[in-house]
Amino acid sequence: MNKGPVINATCDSLIEEHKLYNSLLDSCDRGVLLCERDSLQILKMNRAAEKMSLFSKQSGGSLKKLLDADSIESLKEHNEVVAEIGMSIVGIHSSSWEEPYVWLFLSDVSDESRAEEISKKTLELGKGLIDVFKKYGDETLMVVNGKGIIEFVGSKIAKTCGITSKELIGRNIHDVEADGIFYPSVSVKVLESGKYETVIQTTKTGKELVSVGAPVRNKKGKIERVVSVTRDYSTQIEISKIIAEIGDNVQANTDENEDYVDNIVTCNKTMFALKTTLKMIAPTTATVLITGESGTGKEVIARYIHAISDRKHQPFIKVNCGAISPSIIESELFGYEEGSFTGASKGGKTGLIEAANHGTLFLDEISELPLEQQVKLLHVLQERILTKVGGTRPIDLDIRIIAATNKPLDRLVDEGLFREDLFYRLNVIPVDIPPLRDRIDDIPLLGKHFLRRFCEQYNKNIQFSPNAVGEVERYSWPGNIRELENFVERVVLTATSPIVSAENVRNYLPKKREAAIAAKEAPSETEDLLEMAEGKSYTLDDAMEALERKLILEAIEKYGTTTKAAKALGVNQSTISRKIAKYHLKQ
Repeated sequence: MNKGPVINATCDSLIEEHKLYNSLLDSCDRGVLLCERDSLQILKMNRAAEKMSLFSKQSGGSLKKLLDADSIESLKEHNEVVAEIGMSIVGIHSSSWEEPYVWLFLSDVSDESRAEEISKKTLELGKGLIDVFKKYGDETLMVVNGKGIIEFVGSKIAKTCGITSKELIGRNIHDVEADGIFYPSVSVKVLESGKYETVIQTTKTGKELVSVGAPVRNKKGKIERVVSVTRDYSTQIEISKIIAEIGDNVQANTDENEDYVDNIVTCNKTMFALKTTLKMIAPTTATVLITGESGTGKEVIARYIHAISDRKHQPFIKVNCGAISPSIIESELFGYEEGSFTGASKGGKTGLIEAANHGTLFLDEISELPLEQQVKLLHVLQERILTKVGGTRPIDLDIRIIAATNKPLDRLVDEGLFREDLFYRLNVIPVDIPPLRDRIDDIPLLGKHFLRRFCEQYNKNIQFSPNAVGEVERYSWPGNIRELENFVERVVLTATSPIVSAENVRNYLPKKREAAIAAKEAPSETEDLLEMAEGKSYTLDDAMEALERKLILEAIEKYGTTTKAAKALGVNQSTISRKIAKYHLKQ
């Protein structure tokens, strides 16, 4: 008599009754999960899965909360899925999905395996992007080709936008932006400007993301692709808004192990995006060119980059190229050997460039550097080697160079006053600081920051009345932050009352037509043009601004939206928005 089925039945009951499969599962090196097929509820896990600290033993949690829809579909097709769960990266395989229950097999993905997996994804996009994927991972990257077609979307970006990667790949980025999936698109801005861009974008799910994009060009200089990295900084943005509302200057600083003092006081979205960009580029050795009007804080930005970089404990050497006499600038910058010229110091001299070795060299007012020294600086940038005046021994350099100017270097290149090759060497990472009149929301914050500092410095107790703050906001601050700082110091030193009134502010501020232009009660365009026609005192800047206001108002009235008005006027929508805020125009 065949007793096979009876024996099998007995074995099945023994295995179930005594949990004999536990020892098998626990001896497995890979993590093993038993899940309910439809809900992906975790029913059982082995020791290896517990050690991964991905799930609690009694959690009974669902993997649907940890994996996106694309990953689950891929598992059903028996493909390996690489997913970020908690702080770990795991590879996941699955058993058959035909039964009511499914086994999932997990393994830690090492950095090498992860790099290999990411590299495979970039083969279709070009080998030049592999390093980008290795550095940032694939979850937060987007790749758009030169025609605006999305070629790759990271799973995290898609999930944050409330959409899957598959739904985005192949679509035109302009259509995605128009549909409001996220707006504005940094890729669109890069395709329009042809340069590095940073934006704060809002998704249709209400998230605020900081996105940084860069063009990838072919040998002919044409944009082949745009690669962007997106981060969710919504929490920090909300904190900044709260700080602005309460009028305090406490800085939101969520980075760990930072021992620097953050002197960039802001609650402005553009400045916040700029700070995010600086944090991304600070760990690199890329050369930075900071542009902006006088008084916008270019040196503060340069010191901030140095302070959050790996070089923060090395020298930060500032060189004001416009303050050194042309006759001695070469010896000051490059140093010299003993006896190299008449009057040379015994033993020679270490130049400012060499003094910055292993640290950061900040070249302020770079536009004032004589052409002869521009050639030598270009050599330093290209070769990272320095030769002193009168010397022959090359000195190896390991320096980060940050340059700054308040003049348009591209225009100086056209005029033959600045070397084109040096301009491109310096303009690797362009950072443009907006003037204070374009960040009105920062004025009360900066004012209070300076007020507290000078009150402590001079042992005073001064406050601005609400109306006084309004007067300060309405002034256009042509001297930018430096002018605001000097104004607050003057008020603290000379105020005869502990409360500064609006009238006091008007007395302290320069009696300029510029203040009236920025005021809400600014004269109408018709009055402006009539004054010019009558030959009254009027500067060219006044006339240009009056005409600018008139054109913007007419464009908005005609086209209805700032986007259409901007297109008609040939500028970006953000420019129109800034001008509306500057002139206090009604939309």
